[in-house]
Amino acid sequence: MLPYKTLIQVDRDSSVSLHIQVCNIFISLITEGTLQPSDILPSSRILADLIGIARNTVKLAYEELISQGWAESAERRGTFVLSKLPVRSKVALFDGSKSRHDAPAFHWKKDFGKILPNENLQQITLAIDDGFPDVRLAPVDLLMREYRSLSRRYQGKNFLKYSSAMGSENLRIALQGYLAHSRGLITGTENILITKGSQMGIFLAAQLLLEPGDQIAVGVSNYGSADDTFRFTGASLLRIPVDEHGMDVDDLENRLKKDKIKAVYIIPHHHFPTTVTMSMERRMKLLNLAKEYQFAIIEDDYDFDFHYDNKPFVPLASIDHNHNVIYIGSISKTFAPALRIGFMVASEDFVKSASTIRQLIDKQGDTLLEEAFAVLFNDGEMDRHFRKSLKVYKHRRNVFCDMINANLKDSVDFKIPEGGLGVWVNFDKRISLAALSASAAKNGLYIGDGSYYQNESFSPNGLRMGFASLRENEMEQALAIVSKSLSGL
Repeated sequence: MLPYKTLIQVDRDSSVSLHIQVCNIFISLITEGTLQPSDILPSSRILADLIGIARNTVKLAYEELISQGWAESAERRGTFVLSKLPVRSKVALFDGSKSRHDAPAFHWKKDFGKILPNENLQQITLAIDDGFPDVRLAPVDLLMREYRSLSRRYQGKNFLKYSSAMGSENLRIALQGYLAHSRGLITGTENILITKGSQMGIFLAAQLLLEPGDQIAVGVSNYGSADDTFRFTGASLLRIPVDEHGMDVDDLENRLKKDKIKAVYIIPHHHFPTTVTMSMERRMKLLNLAKEYQFAIIEDDYDFDFHYDNKPFVPLASIDHNHNVIYIGSISKTFAPALRIGFMVASEDFVKSASTIRQLIDKQGDTLLEEAFAVLFNDGEMDRHFRKSLKVYKHRRNVFCDMINANLKDSVDFKIPEGGLGVWVNFDKRISLAALSASAAKNGLYIGDGSYYQNESFSPNGLRMGFASLRENEMEQALAIVSKSLSGL
């Protein structure tokens, strides 16, 4: 007899009833090949004694197995694994020498390299993140009120049906006005596609623009998830230097004279990770080069709304008269990361093609959520949220930078960013950021180890340290842990 006492472990605290737990374990034993067709199962009395449950519970489990077609009963002989089931190869029990999943069961396209998994910040109490908004400031209650209100109205039931992959028309109308007011970006609703955050916009643009063997110009320092997205298409990354004025467009021009470039990806405001802003001179030259060499510009303007010391430059899309720019923005980065709302602005034909690809992976977005956001834009709540957040984040930036100077001045070097939600901090080269991250974690603080920012051309000993999601007392606590961790290295 198999060692059922070991094989069948029930959880009495589980919400799943005991007989269903036993039934499911038997199904696993059958599908793994441990139990073969026509094998006899132990009597209900014996199994009940072995695993310490009531005999009637075992009988219910066997009845469930029979009803699902896994077992059959023979009068006066007992219960057997269904004889008609196909024979499965047996899996060795308790063989810890080698994982049964060492080799893949099938082959697939696996070009992801060293992509790092997303950190689950929902499980973390104290964190210095990359630069995320403080979700406690977002008017989520108002958003959910509108969401519920729309879902209850008779006419709101229509929003539960399939809709356009381009997104809510009301939200596109609201964004049309918002982009014109905030960025001077004059566009039509037919030029706007609602996405699930800026990352989807980058993915859709890459799928339409790039083929294996194409080249796309990106910064030497760059947003790692964008790099990975472009590589996944089979394209090659052409690294262009980035300095305090943004991407070096003169260097790009020299490369264009000898290389065919399909597209250029830029983050003109608060470049990731270094937070620098691209000068207007370079923006104008980049647009001229795009017209001359006929390449697309993917403009990732994910946190345009947060500029503190002066007015931000207008996006390239606002002064692009040749329609070379694909403009990507995010509401998630200004409201709450988990509420996946972003947008792409481009030529009508490009947006139509992007919406077609979007249908293949997501069909459409959350129409009710998009409609609720449209109400907040139209009622002025989003504008009030941006104004309030801007004031709070500017104060937090100043306090955070003062605290870095006070706590870490002998170990780091940084410049106060003009905008954005994080500070790019270079650490002394003798400091191991991996060791710092591990030590901080032991003391209750999540902070990255710097590996996400590194690529084949960029290996800084630096971290992008977000301040926006931290209150002053949390900043003090977090930086005290960083300081303590540094002293112990």
